[in-house]
Amino acid sequence: MVLGHRGGRGEGWPPENSLAAFARALDEGADGVELDVRLTSDGVPIVFHDTTLARASGGADTRPVHRVAARDLPIYPGGERIPRLEDALAALRGKIVNVEIKADVEPLSILGDVPDRLRLVRATAAAVKRVPSADVVFSSFEPLVVVALAAVAPGVPRAILVGTSTPRAATALALAMRPAVVAVHLDQSLCTPARAARLARAGLRLAAWTVNDPEQGAALVALGVSWIITDAPAVMVAALRQRGGGGVASRTDGR
Repeated sequence: MVLGHRGGRGEGWPPENSLAAFARALDEGADGVELDVRLTSDGVPIVFHDTTLARASGGADTRPVHRVAARDLPIYPGGERIPRLEDALAALRGKIVNVEIKADVEPLSILGDVPDRLRLVRATAAAVKRVPSADVVFSSFEPLVVVALAAVAPGVPRAILVGTSTPRAATALALAMRPAVVAVHLDQSLCTPARAARLARAGLRLAAWTVNDPEQGAALVALGVSWIITDAPAVMVAALRQRGGGGVASRTDGR
């Protein structure tokens, strides 16, 4: 399966994590998209990656996202709006949607941070429940968030994200978190043959991000990677179809 990373990114693309980016990813043949979720000050889960609005506003607005009400969010150049999660899910009916929950809502002490994270988890789970037609899988770098999701939305499959800053967790953490997770989403550099084989034996689906080189994508599929998350859906879809690498997995629950 090919998922558009934040829809897609690069020259000529609509703003990342926008409805227009998601539509283009699907037009280019992607099976679905990966998107990021944060919470506004009034408790609305929105599709947005960064901690602040600085990049989205070209530096004009540097406020943290969680301190801004949904109605006060800026509009991207060209008129695209920062979508609410429910609107994105409605636009992605019948498609795979990897909902990554950003855990760094309030970078304070652990006691000050947990309530905000739980609020985000609850709000995200409620939004997914209200729009059940998308094929959703939750993911997060934060194990506590994944465990909380297992409690509040047990019917929605979950994955643990692991990046290059914690390479030793790539296998151990995913195995330790079974059955709270059905998949592990790894930085592509962590997808080694031994690791892929170990995770497969444990019944865990493997996804790789962010893969933009078609040769690397094909190599990862040959290794046993089920989902390729990419900034360039058209390039990756064409490469995998040419090599017969498409359609590796068909469900978010890994079965």
